[in-house]
Amino acid sequence: MIKLLAIGDVMGRPGRQALVKGLDRAREELNPDFVVMNGENVAGGFGITKKIFEELIGPVGIDCITTGNHWMDKKDIYEFRDHPKIVLPANMSNVDEPTRGLRLLETKGGVRVAVMNLIGKVFMKGDNSSPFDMAERMLDLVPSYCKVRVLDIHAEATSEKQALGQFLAGRVSAVYGTHSHVPTADERIFKEYTGFVTDLGMTGPYDSVIGIDATSAIRRMRTGDKKNFEPAKNDLNFYAMLFEINEQTGACHALHRLRFPIKDS
Repeated sequence: MIKLLAIGDVMGRPGRQALVKGLDRAREELNPDFVVMNGENVAGGFGITKKIFEELIGPVGIDCITTGNHWMDKKDIYEFRDHPKIVLPANMSNVDEPTRGLRLLETKGGVRVAVMNLIGKVFMKGDNSSPFDMAERMLDLVPSYCKVRVLDIHAEATSEKQALGQFLAGRVSAVYGTHSHVPTADERIFKEYTGFVTDLGMTGPYDSVIGIDATSAIRRMRTGDKKNFEPAKNDLNFYAMLFEINEQTGACHALHRLRFPIKDS
């Protein structure tokens, strides 16, 4: 059995601070074998830079970083988007090669892990292709010997996330949602095989509007003004899901929702 830790959308510098502290606690208490996080908001809330990416996969020790609709907001991502530890939404209209949405990696103990990333179509901008059809296509690319398969569905609609989880039940070890920045309490296992949760939640400041400074978020909603539209700083929390997966069969046997409030935040 391996322990796979999936961390919700890390929001800006405050989120990175919460990530480091929360991950230290998770490692001490739970000893995960593989750590994946969504990093599309790590650079000021919009995108990811090369410097931050190298810090995350280096000193912080993240094994894989998934993304979402803001993946291209920082242009230097084109310098490292082919790195084996970053995954782009395979079906997003501005992703030129769907294989960028699949990475085959290993735990430190040598267990192979397939990490997949898709984006939703419902209520999302862009002419994204069907996540259901793309999921089928990616599964065809995963070697049969790689039993541990996890999918980050970065989507707005809870129904779309749940439908994809049901669609992949019995074929994928874990399906979890990101993007909404609001943790859901519906973790479950489909067909005694696929661990699922609609949204992991955000790692970052909860005294906010989905991570953005509340005053500026309200002003934008009322007037359209984007001035000072940046991450909040207070009430930091680390949100994640721990999946216990049988590496021989790929079945998820248990999952645990984590929330670690970060002191002095």
